[in-house]
Amino acid sequence: MKILSMSTATKNLSVALNDDSRIIAEKNEYDARNHSAHLDPLIDQILKEHNLELAEIDRFAVAIGPGSYTGLRIGVTTAKVFASILNKDVVGVSTLQALASSCNEQATLIVAGIDARNNNYFAGAYINKENGNVPVCVVPDGHYHIDTLLSAISEYYAANNLEKVIYVGTGFEKQEDAIRKTNIPFSFGTEKQNVVHAGLIGKLALNAKPDDPDQLLPNYLRRTQAEIDWHKKTGEAYKPDSNYVEEV
Repeated sequence: MKILSMSTATKNLSVALNDDSRIIAEKNEYDARNHSAHLDPLIDQILKEHNLELAEIDRFAVAIGPGSYTGLRIGVTTAKVFASILNKDVVGVSTLQALASSCNEQATLIVAGIDARNNNYFAGAYINKENGNVPVCVVPDGHYHIDTLLSAISEYYAANNLEKVIYVGTGFEKQEDAIRKTNIPFSFGTEKQNVVHAGLIGKLALNAKPDDPDQLLPNYLRRTQAEIDWHKKTGEAYKPDSNYVEEV
């Protein structure tokens, strides 16, 4: 199965081509500032370099969040359009699960996170099951203050036979003092592990159940500021993302 995967969830743009679980090619633009302008050219480069047409792709995969609100919409919309027009499968993958899948350690709690500022993180914790190739979420993806996150990590660690915790993603190094106070052996991810890789998204999507392209939406994990402002202004209850966008 040929899988074209992409991540526009963070400032790093990533596109990959997988053949089943094998990563054939991956292209990354680090610290990219305009995903809407760069995503299609990267996809085109990968296809041309491997003599493929877009119609020959069997499945599309995309990081659905958390991440940049604008970035997520670009990637999710692109994958949805490709799948709908070509009548192909599409799979949405958690950005945090993709980060966690860069770590192969056993008996390790993998905390994947994205700095959300003011000591808050989009984060979740995962473990690798023995003989499994998909990290299992054990602390749900969410929007956490660092104190709440570390409390959840400590609780899970204490209740399970684990050796250490590894933190992957962005912004954890500045919390080193708070992390040390948990008295749990830990390490930080490498530069490569701290970036979302589309090739790993493709691997996660291989055996996942396809999504309905019409129902696939970004998973922001918190309200956008525009939604909050709209709610304050109108007093109306929060609506599904699609309804909100239509009304605005």
